Amino acid sequence: MGRARMTCLEGLLADPIFLGTGGVSLIALLAMIRMLRVPHFNGQAFLALTFVGVAWALAMVGLEAASTGVSCQMTWATLAWLGNALVPVAWCFFVFAYLNEAGGFAKSRLRILIAVVPAVVFAVAATNPWHHLVYGEETAIPAGQDTIRYSHGPAFFAIIASLYVFVMAGLVCIARAFTRARRTAWPLLAVLALVTITPLLTNAAYVGLGLTVFGLDPTAFMFTLGILVFTWMLMTSKTMDMANVGQSVLFDKMSEPVALIDRRGAVVLMNSEAKRRDMNELKSAVQAIMRAKDGSDPVRESSPHLTIGQRVYEPRIQEIENPLDPLGNVLGWSITFVDITDRLAINSALEQALKRADDANRAKDEFISFVSHEMRTPLTSLRGGLTLALSGHLGDLSPPLKAPLTIAHRNCVRLARLVDNILLAQKLEIGALSLEEDVVDLESLLDESFQENSMFAKERDVQLSKGSIETATLIKGDAFAVRQIIDNLVSNAIKFSHQGGIVEGRLEAADGQVRLSIRDHGRGIPSGLESKVFGRFDQVPGKGPGMTQGSGLGLHISRQLAAKMAGNITYESSPGAGTTFFIEFPQVEPQRKAPARCA
Repeated sequence: MGRARMTCLEGLLADPIFLGTGGVSLIALLAMIRMLRVPHFNGQAFLALTFVGVAWALAMVGLEAASTGVSCQMTWATLAWLGNALVPVAWCFFVFAYLNEAGGFAKSRLRILIAVVPAVVFAVAATNPWHHLVYGEETAIPAGQDTIRYSHGPAFFAIIASLYVFVMAGLVCIARAFTRARRTAWPLLAVLALVTITPLLTNAAYVGLGLTVFGLDPTAFMFTLGILVFTWMLMTSKTMDMANVGQSVLFDKMSEPVALIDRRGAVVLMNSEAKRRDMNELKSAVQAIMRAKDGSDPVRESSPHLTIGQRVYEPRIQEIENPLDPLGNVLGWSITFVDITDRLAINSALEQALKRADDANRAKDEFISFVSHEMRTPLTSLRGGLTLALSGHLGDLSPPLKAPLTIAHRNCVRLARLVDNILLAQKLEIGALSLEEDVVDLESLLDESFQENSMFAKERDVQLSKGSIETATLIKGDAFAVRQIIDNLVSNAIKFSHQGGIVEGRLEAADGQVRLSIRDHGRGIPSGLESKVFGRFDQVPGKGPGMTQGSGLGLHISRQLAAKMAGNITYESSPGAGTTFFIEFPQVEPQRKAPARCA
């Protein structure tokens, strides 16, 4: 058997028919490799199998034509059935997959037909010497000729009929695709149909009429030519190209009108959204834009808003460069009309809302300022009168009379302080407060604050304690504002201290900063309440015995005053263990006195 095969291969390299078919087979394989390197498309693997099938069939046809003797030619004819059976089955699967008509063919249990059908056909052909159902016993080389004249048996026609079923199924699939595809896809479908039906007709002519080309079965040649043409068209056509189709869909389905303009200012193309608008107004708008540009580069210039119908558009213009001369004149421009009607309406509504809010805020500020100023004058008179009465200059007061006057005086002082804080917070908010920039001794201000709050501390049975100071604590700021910050922190520490507690003041200087810490041993502040501690009109929840609620402005004002003098206020606290507030300011070095000159 091995020697018979070697005999069948002898002299093939010098046979022109074998070289010709071999060359076509090689072209088919190269086309397959090129096809596999393009981006993936539906049915790509099935098309590759089709290429393998036609290349194999062509090779066997060439070997058969170049061989002599019945045995060799029958061997190659039998092997050719592997390709002859694979081609129509693989092509049918490709057509169904490529046209998205998968149906039952997409199911994995049917894909086995690609392997089963060629295997069964080859098995029937290979066992022909036993049953003679494919080629009859009359099959032989006629006298004076070089090629076999086949006598086809019933199995041959059965095989051909079964393979025709796959071809017809592909044609039906293509016909259905025509009914739903766009007209732009019809040329591709027509080529697909031609590639499918031409080998079918050629084979029918070969089987029924004995049509041959150079004495060979022309089916494989026609199919090879067809799929080469189709593959070339497949790789060059934009019909199924995802990028091209995607760009076209993106352009056509954009929600904004888009127009392509050539250098003459003529509208070359519009998308669907543009066509739905008033065409005359849209073209007039385009021409107005082009006239306004006066031949200059529209990309670098801003275009005015355009009103088309009841909508307002913002034209956005982009160059379309010339591929042959990218640095020269452009081919034209694309103009995207962005609908800004709703945005303008929203902006207008927001502007009106902001104006109303500003007006309301200004009215509120004016009301607070007016009320505070109006309250300040009678409060000053009331406070002065009560102070004078309690001083004894107007005569001695009986205890029953002195007690309510003392309470009234205390509440008058509290109310005056509240009015002052409201006015100060208002000035800070609108930026109307101006502060001095003097060199201030923080230690002296702490001493003054402790002295000022000593009576309040004595009333609440709280002791004031100041730590030792070893360095100068000079800062730059407004002495009145710094004193107000310290007073707020000291009075708060006294207020939140337990009876018999201690409020400690300590000054430290390091790294160019002066830090003042005010510590109490009261109930402390729960974590996560910093926004309330320094908030405007905010209060830390909870009450202690004998504790009064403040305005919620002291610490808010203190932090803002510190910030205006390049300082900062922070705190550390543990519930039940007290709170320590820290004030930090940039340190100022003390100036040395110049030495006296000798006379």
